[in-house]
Amino acid sequence: MFFVLTRTRILTTIPNIRNMASSTNSKPVRLVLFDVFDTLCTPRLPIHEQYHEEAIRGGLSSASITPQSVRNAFKPAFKTVDAQYPLYGKHSTPPLTPEEWWTRIIYETLREAGASKRELDGKIDAIGPALMSRFESDLGYRNFPETIACLKELKELEIKTSVVSNADPRILKTLDSLQILPLLTCSPTLSWDVEAAKPSATIYEKACEISDEKVGEGIIMVGDELKADFHGATSAGIEARLIRRPGEWSDGAVRDAKEELGGVNVVSSLEDIVKEVKQRNVGG
Repeated sequence: MFFVLTRTRILTTIPNIRNMASSTNSKPVRLVLFDVFDTLCTPRLPIHEQYHEEAIRGGLSSASITPQSVRNAFKPAFKTVDAQYPLYGKHSTPPLTPEEWWTRIIYETLREAGASKRELDGKIDAIGPALMSRFESDLGYRNFPETIACLKELKELEIKTSVVSNADPRILKTLDSLQILPLLTCSPTLSWDVEAAKPSATIYEKACEISDEKVGEGIIMVGDELKADFHGATSAGIEARLIRRPGEWSDGAVRDAKEELGGVNVVSSLEDIVKEVKQRNVGG
């Protein structure tokens, strides 16, 4: 619910990449920062399908909206609401809560998808909370197979861990439901809280500050977006690993067929991060 609509796609090749193992960094790792969506977890179903399911369950007519119409409607609705109420409406007059902000996203999406105002006005009070509840839980998202094992191993190795996300505090409920939050050793850094967003170097600097670490080598950011996660982190002076799993990804993930991955440290699994930490910190 925190990002754009999803659809399964297939990745066959990843050209022009440098494997993580070729990294020349040798200082011990002190802190590993993670992106959340498409790095630690991913939607159980494409998000537009989940929107459609809850809308129909909430009483909207299947004749008025379809999964595809919802998918087509989300981005325009998101852009409209985000332009009117930046930073989740935190500084709007009057301020919006994240729940109020997302209710507007849901409402505008379903209206754009084909629901009539009359029909939706009588149903949004049920549909909005149902959708938000779904995406705050493991009903909406699932972990990647190696996520929990990675976080547990890093904790055993006494490596600090946290997340950096362009999100509001509702994401904490999702992370808790997925059993990720209890395994993080440092407080999450959210764009809502620090009022800076990836790819700005500021959010990474804040993440280091919150984790009581100085920016520099030995701090690694792991994420799936080249600009927001990899280049954003390196612009702040910390290391970065671009995770690109073979197989499927959500189309909410930012991918560009023209993106240049030459010289980019790429990993195919979170297990690669654990291996690197062990190699650099304990020599094994």
